[in-house]
Amino acid sequence: MKLVVLLIGCCFSLYLSASPVLVGISQDVLPAKSGNTVSFERALLQSLFTELGYQPEFVPAPHARMTRMLQLRQLDIAARQGGTPQAGLFYTRPYLQFDNRVFALASFRGALNSVQDLSRYHLASFQNARQILGPEFAAVVSKAPSYREVISHAQLVDLLKKQRVELLVLDKVTFERRWRETGGQLAQVKSFGLFAKASHSFACHQAALCQALDRKLQQWQDNGALARLRQQIRQQQNSQN
Repeated sequence: MKLVVLLIGCCFSLYLSASPVLVGISQDVLPAKSGNTVSFERALLQSLFTELGYQPEFVPAPHARMTRMLQLRQLDIAARQGGTPQAGLFYTRPYLQFDNRVFALASFRGALNSVQDLSRYHLASFQNARQILGPEFAAVVSKAPSYREVISHAQLVDLLKKQRVELLVLDKVTFERRWRETGGQLAQVKSFGLFAKASHSFACHQAALCQALDRKLQQWQDNGALARLRQQIRQQQNSQN
């Protein structure tokens, strides 16, 4: 019993002495107020930093502002960073990949051969898609009859299901999971691959911290821990839906 108490005391002391680190994470991947399970991304960050001896303090922020917050030293780490690397910042290897596709109901008869073709339709997409998918996409949707970005993926999918938009842009895995949650069948929809797959890394303003995080991330990828965590989070999400 004394040994158990001693171990608990040691662990608690280590927790208190862990160095705090401010971690910027997109507002749309924080646990929902309804009590949904914590996201894979937050769980990964919590585990990695704990193993590195840091006490992560999560800072919810709009995705579009996180790079700037990192540059201003308002954050130590920014999650889900992709696109062109910014001068003065350091990046880990990719830890997350999205296959963003254009979805339509099976009855859709339009031809989509390029991003430019999207300008003819009413469409919606995930939050900050204009920044994430690049200037060509941003220019095209500015010409569309209507365009909106929605934080909630469930609400986004509902727009297509209720035919309030003709097209929807979302990650393939996310769309298929959300569509099935509505009771829909995948045969009811079709998709178009107009975008390159997007890879995301963690970004830091300190090289040493980024290098340590990158080494730990590589270790998790090599020993299968990253894949196991992703599967665990998916199972938790499915069990609560």
